[in-house]
Formats: sequence, C-alpha cells, structure tokens
Amino acid sequence: MTIEELNKKVEQLRLVTEAKMKYLRDHTKLIDQAFEELKEVQEGELDLIHEKIQELDKRMDINGLSR
Repeated sequence: MTIEELNKKVEQLRLVTEAKMKYLRDHTKLIDQAFEELKEVQEGELDLIHEKIQELDKRMDINGLSR
C-alpha cells in the first residue's frame, strides 16, 4: 500500500470512529437524562415510572438509538 492509500484508510477509520463516538455520546445523554427524570419519582409511583420509560424509549427510537 502506498502512503496515500494508507492515509485514505486512516481517514475513513477516523470518520467511522467519530460517528460511533457521537452515537455513544448521544445515547449516554439520553440515559443520563432518564436517570435524572427517574430520580424525581417515588417508589409508589410505578405507573409514572413506566410511562417515563416508554417516553424515553420513544425519544431514543426517534433519534435512531433504540435497540
């Protein structure tokens, strides 16, 4: 491989790595937000917890981050 080919390969890998890191940062933000929201909920409010989890799952799906 020439130096130019290696540089192109490195650039491609860098772009893929940056995209994966952005995905992880976005996912982490949503999870952190979920935990902050759930901190506000008391144990006796299980229905509310379930609703919040569903809401966050929908947000993750909209952002392409679910499953």
